[in-house]
Amino acid sequence: MLTKPSFHIILLFFSLLAPAAEARDPQKILDFAHHLYAEKDYYRAITEYKRYLYLAPDARAAPQAALGIAESYLAGERWDQADQALQKIAADYPGSAAAETALLLQGDVALQRGDAQLAARRYARAAEELSGEAAAAALYRQGWALIQQARYPDARQILQTSAHPGAAELASELDELEKLPRKSPALAGTLSSVLPGTGQLYAGRPRDAAMSLLLNAAFILGAVESFENDQHVLGGILLFFEAGWYTGNIYNAANSAHKFNRDQRARAEQSLRDRFGLTLGRVGKTPMAGLTFRF
Repeated sequence: MLTKPSFHIILLFFSLLAPAAEARDPQKILDFAHHLYAEKDYYRAITEYKRYLYLAPDARAAPQAALGIAESYLAGERWDQADQALQKIAADYPGSAAAETALLLQGDVALQRGDAQLAARRYARAAEELSGEAAAAALYRQGWALIQQARYPDARQILQTSAHPGAAELASELDELEKLPRKSPALAGTLSSVLPGTGQLYAGRPRDAAMSLLLNAAFILGAVESFENDQHVLGGILLFFEAGWYTGNIYNAANSAHKFNRDQRARAEQSLRDRFGLTLGRVGKTPMAGLTFRF
């Protein structure tokens, strides 16, 4: 018969065992990992997903846990690790829903890290291998990747084949991007080679035009006056610096035209993003997260 102190010791022993057993319950670990991800505690979430895979490597939810690791890396902007994790999912769980999602997310990694060309190729591959909503999402994202490269006709063609909501309307808006006013860098440079500052004025930068004209005029007039006063050394020095200002004036005019075109395009694309947006992340009934993309 147990004495009262012995009974209390046994109760204490089992009470200590309960939390330890619960800590090794794979489902609770997975739930906790999801919770950490939802709280944007991505690096702790990765640890818990890995713990789950260690304890239950053959469980039905193992591919989703592996996907959770990749998505955590992606959300934490650890691009290389995200890429590696996504490739591992395709190798370890071929044919699974997680592998299909990983295919789409590989494009997201490239797009988020600023490699629009690689993103477009990855989305094209995903669109070929996926179906339904996921394929439509891949085409829509491919369209945005092409827009980022200013490949508007290609983007329109891709978007017109996507069943994603808003894809057709976005495709129709690309006509306006192609009609944006543009300045010719070659013409701007030529103008400034004839008369410094005129290329900048053509490119819509009157202050730069005035500065270029005044500086070049000052050096030329100074050199002429120096030669007229038999100060040949000073005149040569001024001409030397004028040659630099003159050449710089031409390059500046061409760059001003490039900047004008970039600014026009950036404003128009920002307007499209504000209206249509792009949400990255898993496509399906239970998306883990949405990443609003801004480039």
